[in-house]
Amino acid sequence: MVRRLAAVAGAVPIVERDERRARWVLEMVGAQGLRLGGDVPYHAEAWEAVERGELPEGDALAASFFHLARVEEQGAERDRHGRFPATSSCLDPLDPPLERLRRELGVEPPRYREARFAVALTHDVDVPWRWTRIGVLGAAARLKSHALAGRVGPAVHEASGLARVPVHKLRGTDPNWRFAEIVAEEREHDARSTFFLLAGHGHRADGVAPETYDQLRPRLVETLLESGAEVGLHGSYLAADELDRLARERVLLAQLDGPLLGHRYHYLRVDPHRNLAPLAGLGFRYDTSLGFPDALGFRAGIAHPFRPWDFAADRPADLVEVPLAVMDATLAEERYAGLSAAEAKPRVFELLDWAAEHGGGFSILWHPERFDGPSARGWDRLYFETIDAVRERGGVCLSAGELAGLAAERFGLPRD
Repeated sequence: MVRRLAAVAGAVPIVERDERRARWVLEMVGAQGLRLGGDVPYHAEAWEAVERGELPEGDALAASFFHLARVEEQGAERDRHGRFPATSSCLDPLDPPLERLRRELGVEPPRYREARFAVALTHDVDVPWRWTRIGVLGAAARLKSHALAGRVGPAVHEASGLARVPVHKLRGTDPNWRFAEIVAEEREHDARSTFFLLAGHGHRADGVAPETYDQLRPRLVETLLESGAEVGLHGSYLAADELDRLARERVLLAQLDGPLLGHRYHYLRVDPHRNLAPLAGLGFRYDTSLGFPDALGFRAGIAHPFRPWDFAADRPADLVEVPLAVMDATLAEERYAGLSAAEAKPRVFELLDWAAEHGGGFSILWHPERFDGPSARGWDRLYFETIDAVRERGGVCLSAGELAGLAAERFGLPRD
């Protein structure tokens, strides 16, 4: 049952802009039946603070717009890749304020196929083939660097990988080409996932062997589709700044995949004020880029799919955003948490415990190169343990497209 917050006494003229924005927030938390200024108090000064780019105090609804629309990111300082980090945010990503608002209003969170929460399984295919000539040279350089610096563990890891190169060459295999095996094991765990593929290389951050990726892309799409996985576009590094480039990449990949509905920016280079809402105009139905590169949790302060705010049109975009809550690199890479798989497991499971209690619909990201047993260092096991943990807690694992489609139905948007 929906509770009504106490309204202030006396009629206060409501600015139409504020009403429109409040209506969006209420719809995103499932309280679209409530009315600003009647069921929910209207504090004009709080909405004026939002307009100035300030987090309002004493008004949960206006503050929720501030977080969900990512007002704090407008003109904010970003890292060298143009990303807004969790360290710059005023919210606690593990205590999403819109979920607190949902509970305060007495609104039950949505269910997904009768499950308490849903996790979209996703993989960004950055390097489909590890042992190219440049890949071998890069591994050798890393081995030398680790050895000179006395980093024994990383040095042994690189050396072990290089020692297996001749065997892979002889067999025509590669440790990163495990796509059919990943999908098959997911199916054994009653789960389905989405693989986001690059369709352009305009920057060194897109990878050092673009010719190899171009050659392998048709085979990769065929392998994934035949295995039953979903394919989405991984917008390249420069495409985050050049929507024309992104449109060309979508056309190229769509020639192989057919309907191409989902997207995630490479390096998570998403800016909600610039390159998120325009995705709908390019033909995408959903995106799942909005997560912090340096922290687990919910960057927009909500744990469920939502329609991003289009600041140019001052209305919700015709797009579903699936929050990205967990990324393997955030946990594993030295520049972030630098954890082992065993150390990361409690953090991931704590987030699942939270979702089991409060509900949620979000994505997790595991890169395919972490599924080669000899070099995975336990990250492959943790991924499948996470899938089992979702089910044990009453959740369900879906592809990103399936989760976005269920949300699109709820919002009255087309699924395909």
